[in-house]
Amino acid sequence: MHHRPLARILLPLLLSACQNLDTPTIPPTPPEHSAHPGPATGGAPPVPDPTSGAAFQDPSGFPDFHAWPAPDGPPIQEPGAWTDPVLLSETAGGGYRPQIVVAGGGTVHAVYYERAAAGDLLRHRHSSNGLVWSPAQPFGFDHHRNWGPDLIAASDGSLYVVFDHILPDLTSRGYLTAWRDGHWSEPEALTPADGGEVGSGHIAEHTNGDLVYAWIGRPVQGATPFQAWARWQIQGTWQAPTPLSDGTVDAWHTNVERRPDGTALVGFDLGWGGSETTLLVADGRDGAFSTPEDISATSHPGERPHFAYEAVGTDHITWFHKEASKPLHIYTRSGGPGRWGPVQEPSAGYGGYHFDPEIAVNHQGVRCLVWGWDAGQHAEMVYSIDTGKGWAAPRLLAGIGEGKPGLASLVNGDDGRFHVVWNQGVRGSNQVYYASLSVDPSAAAE
Repeated sequence: MHHRPLARILLPLLLSACQNLDTPTIPPTPPEHSAHPGPATGGAPPVPDPTSGAAFQDPSGFPDFHAWPAPDGPPIQEPGAWTDPVLLSETAGGGYRPQIVVAGGGTVHAVYYERAAAGDLLRHRHSSNGLVWSPAQPFGFDHHRNWGPDLIAASDGSLYVVFDHILPDLTSRGYLTAWRDGHWSEPEALTPADGGEVGSGHIAEHTNGDLVYAWIGRPVQGATPFQAWARWQIQGTWQAPTPLSDGTVDAWHTNVERRPDGTALVGFDLGWGGSETTLLVADGRDGAFSTPEDISATSHPGERPHFAYEAVGTDHITWFHKEASKPLHIYTRSGGPGRWGPVQEPSAGYGGYHFDPEIAVNHQGVRCLVWGWDAGQHAEMVYSIDTGKGWAAPRLLAGIGEGKPGLASLVNGDDGRFHVVWNQGVRGSNQVYYASLSVDPSAAAE
C-alpha cells in the first residue's frame, strides 16, 4: 500500500481517454462523517476487492519503471565519501523498507522487514559504531504481513515504530510498538478493526513526549479512494482520528516529522493512479493541523515528501516527480508553510530515473540529500551535499554493483555525521545496507 496497486493505475489511464482527470490543487473541506475510515464493524467479513492495495502490492516494493528503458543523459559516476556499505539483512529473507535513527549515546538503530515462511516479519538491529551490529531481533507480529515500518527515537530514549499488519482477507490496521530497556512492547492498534485497509503510516513525537500518527485508509470493498488521516496523542491519551483529505481522490504517501520545537509538518500527495500527483503540506501544533497547503501550485507535482529542519526555524522539503509514471526529477525547497523559497533540482542534467529522495540537515547547517538512481545497467543510491553554497554535483553513495536501489532512510547524529539505510536488489530479492558520512562544512561546493 505504499505504491499504487496495478488495477488502480490502469483504470484511470483507460478513463483518461474519455475524460480529463484533473487533480485538485487543494483538498476540499472534509465532510461531516465518522472519523474512522471503512465500513462499520459487524456482519460477515468483507470479500477482498480486486483493487485492494494489498492484493496488488509487490511485497518487495519493486516499481515497474525499473523494467523500462531509462532516459538517456550523462551518468552519475563520481565516487562519494561514504563508508563502505554494511549488509544488515543477513538472512535468506532479505530486507525491505528499512528505517534508521540515532538515539541517546550515539547508538544507531535500524529496522526493516524480511520475507519469511510465516510472513513479512519485522527485524531490529543496533550498533554503537556502525560496523558491528547486534543480532536481528524480531518484533511486531510473528505472522502475516508486517509492512511499512516507520521508526523514531523519542526524547526519553524510547524508540517507536508504527507499521501495517495485513491479514489474509486483506483487511489491515496500523499498530504502534515501543522499545524500552531492550524490549519491544506488545503492538497497540491505532486504527479501528472496521474491515478497512491502511498504509503509509508515519509517526512523530511532538510536545511533552506525546505522539502524532498519519496514514491513509479506505474500505477493502469497492473502489473508494484512499483518504489521508491524522491522530494526535495528547497528555498520553490518543484522540479521535481526523481527516486530512476528503476522500474524493486518492491520497498517497503520508509523512509526518517533528521540528526541534515540538511542532510538526505532515505531507501527502493527491491524485488518481498513473497521474501526476499534487503535493500538500500542513503545519501541526497544539493537537491540530492547518489547512493543507498546495506545494505543487507554486512549484511542481510530486510525491513521497520528506522533511528536515534547522534550529533557526527553516524547514526543508524534498520530493520526486513522475511524468507518465516515470520518475524523472528530484526537488527541494526551503522556508516553511506559506513562505517556501525557490525550487531546486539537484538531479537536473543527469540521465536515468530519479526517485525516493530523503533529506537531513546537521547541527552545522549542512544539508544532505540521498535518492535512488537507475540508468539501466548502472543503478545505485546517490547523494548531494549543500554546505551553504548550493547543491553539489551528485555522487555515488555506494557501489553495490547489482540490483536497483530505493526507499532510503537518512538521519544525522549529534556528532554531525549522516547515517543512511536503504534496500537494493531485484524483484522479490532485496537486501538492506547501511553507510555513514562525515562532512566538512567548510568544504567548497563542487
